[in-house]
Amino acid sequence: MSVPSAAVVATGDELVTGAAVDTNSAAIAARLLENGFRIERFVVLGDDEDALASTLVDLGARCAVIVVTGGLGPTLDDVTRSAAARAMGVELTKSEASLEAIRSWFARHGRPFAASNERQAWFPLGSEILPNPMGTAPGFAGRVGGARVFALPGPPGEMVPMLEREVLPRLRSGIPLEGGLSVGRFFLFGLSEGVFADLSGAWMDRGANPLLGVTAKLGVLSATLLASGSDERDADAILAARAAEFRARFAEWIFGEAEADLAFVLGRELLARGIAVATAESCTGGLLAARLTRVPGISAVFDRGYVTYSDRAKTQLLGVEPDLLARHGAVSREVAEAMALGAAQRSGALCAVSITGIAGPGGGTPEKPVGLVWFGVHAGGATRAEERRFAVRGRDAIREFAANTALDLLRRALPRD
Repeated sequence: MSVPSAAVVATGDELVTGAAVDTNSAAIAARLLENGFRIERFVVLGDDEDALASTLVDLGARCAVIVVTGGLGPTLDDVTRSAAARAMGVELTKSEASLEAIRSWFARHGRPFAASNERQAWFPLGSEILPNPMGTAPGFAGRVGGARVFALPGPPGEMVPMLEREVLPRLRSGIPLEGGLSVGRFFLFGLSEGVFADLSGAWMDRGANPLLGVTAKLGVLSATLLASGSDERDADAILAARAAEFRARFAEWIFGEAEADLAFVLGRELLARGIAVATAESCTGGLLAARLTRVPGISAVFDRGYVTYSDRAKTQLLGVEPDLLARHGAVSREVAEAMALGAAQRSGALCAVSITGIAGPGGGTPEKPVGLVWFGVHAGGATRAEERRFAVRGRDAIREFAANTALDLLRRALPRD
């Protein structure tokens, strides 16, 4: 069994200085995995011709496929073409057909053609030119060592269509897949990475098959199972067996296998079941409602959300008693419950969820520290509250954790048929 390996290289000074985030590599890796390639590594480089050329030579000795993004623009710091030519051991040559296509693109869009744009029509000698209907930077394909190299533009709106139309079809037809890979994904909430690792046990050994990996972001764990087999059918069977065990072991925390966003999982269930919901927010200031309203069609079950940042707003809009606020404070079990109940009663929704907490950086006390958040949930005619203490840095992180927690608490509390 031999599963071909692949590497993804992202280039651009903006990536290594922190001015922009590399999102291309993850998108490319996911599609390569789905098409039977094992991802060996990601590499992020600045606009450095020497570094890129040497990286391509190194990866060409290790991998079957290399996908490079970025560095195909018209300026002098766009070095992918020249670096690839050096790695391939050839010169750059101008494509008159590509130059004419670039000129036509500018004419169609009513923009002037600059002399520097001519650089985008130069390619390593012998490479295959990949058309880019969405922009001015064609890509190209060639070989370095034993690897097929594909160079694509950096903007995702150009890169993704070219990956789908130009790269993946060539890979499916051009590289024999002697083994099989199968990938499964699970998304969990309410479980720490440490506890996840303890419960997973030997499943996370680096020699395990399937190989289990996990990442965490704002309380959501993304677990990936990568099964290897003698062929695709064998890999699918290995994955299916472990996936069934995984579902049984982590049933309490799994919220999705195809969707990583709690708001979309909850929103779709609300729509499918026709359950109306309302939100009441203090420290998150409408973030929860904003997350829900990203779900298409949610207006059928989400009529309103209340942002009650002050005590006065909690009283006027949700009917929270002033005496309750005075005795317990806004960040308390009693107020969280009153907010959720008030949101349900005043909106007429069957279910409601509330958030009240201390997002910081100031305002905390020893009894009620920064990161303390109370949640109220009204569902099935009952109201309850839960407390969380988020030990994360920064106001925004606390707010995001709180929004995800509210979505998960409401998801779990929905009446079951």
